[in-house]
Amino acid sequence: MKKVSCVIPSYKRDISIVRRALMSVLSQTWENIEVLLVDDNRGEGSEVFTEPIKALADEFENVRYLKTTDPCGAQAARNLGIKNAAGEYVAFLDDDDEWLPEKIKKQVEYLKKNPDAGMCYCRGYIVNEANKIADSGEIYGKLFKSEVTYKELLRDDKIGTTTQAVIRREVFDKVGGFDEAFPARQDYEMWIRISKSYRVIGIREPLFKHYKNMTGVKHTQISNSAEKCIKGYELLNAKYHDDIMKDRKARFNIVFHLAHFYRMAGRSSDGYKEYVKAFFCSPSMFMFQGSIAVRNAIGRLSYK
Repeated sequence: MKKVSCVIPSYKRDISIVRRALMSVLSQTWENIEVLLVDDNRGEGSEVFTEPIKALADEFENVRYLKTTDPCGAQAARNLGIKNAAGEYVAFLDDDDEWLPEKIKKQVEYLKKNPDAGMCYCRGYIVNEANKIADSGEIYGKLFKSEVTYKELLRDDKIGTTTQAVIRREVFDKVGGFDEAFPARQDYEMWIRISKSYRVIGIREPLFKHYKNMTGVKHTQISNSAEKCIKGYELLNAKYHDDIMKDRKARFNIVFHLAHFYRMAGRSSDGYKEYVKAFFCSPSMFMFQGSIAVRNAIGRLSYK
C-alpha cells in the first residue's frame, strides 16, 4: 500500500475543528497515510492556537508538526508540507473541511488505473454550518467533468478547493509548488499548471465535506477577500497571458471574474468597465453567467 502524505495547513482555527479534520484523515480506509500538520499561526497571541496544534500532533505517531516561518500564508504552508512529504502521493485538506472514509482509497486506485494522470480530484458535500444544513444534496463541483484539459481550465476553474486533490509527488518535482505570489486563486493556478504537463482526472462521487459558515462575516472581510481575488486573477492573466489572449472564452473568464470581484470590493466603476469588456468578449457567455448569478442569489435568499 503506497504511502499518502496529507498536508493540513492551519491558521487561527479552533482546535476542535482542526481535530475534526485530522480525525477524518486518520479514519481513512487507506491505512498508509502520514499527516503533516502545518502551523501557520504567527504574531502576537499566536501561541493560543500554536500550543493546542502541537499537543494534537503529539497524540499520534503518524502526525508530524511543522511550523511556517517566512514566507507564511496558506500556499507557503502547503509548500512546506510538500517539501517534507515522504509519500508517493500528496493530498491536501483545509483545516475546517473533512474527508469521507473512502476518499483516499478511491482516488489512489483511480490514479493507479491511469498512470499518465498526475492528479485526481473529486466532488463533495457543501455543509452550511450557519443554517445547520449537512449532506443535504448540495454538491461542491456540480459542473463535474471526468477529465479537464489545460484549455478548459484556462476558461474556468472546473475543480475548486485543494481538499479535492490527490497528486503524485513527482508532479511537484516537475511543475513546482504553489505560487506564493498569489494572495488568492493559487489553487486554481496550480491546477492550470499541472494540466499543461499531465492528465487531470476526476471522480464524480462526493468524497469530502466542505464547510461554510457565513454568520458574522463583515463587509470589510468580504472586501478584503475580493481584493485578494482581484490580484489573483490579475496574476493569472499575466502568467498565462499569451494563451489567454488566443482564446476568447479564456479572456472572458478573466474579465468577468475581475468585474465580479471589483463589485464585491466596492469598486463599482471598475467593475462596470470590466463587465462591458466581458460582454464584448462574448455576449452569449455574458448572458449565461448573468443567469447563473441570479440563480445563486435566489439560492442564498432561500437560506435565510
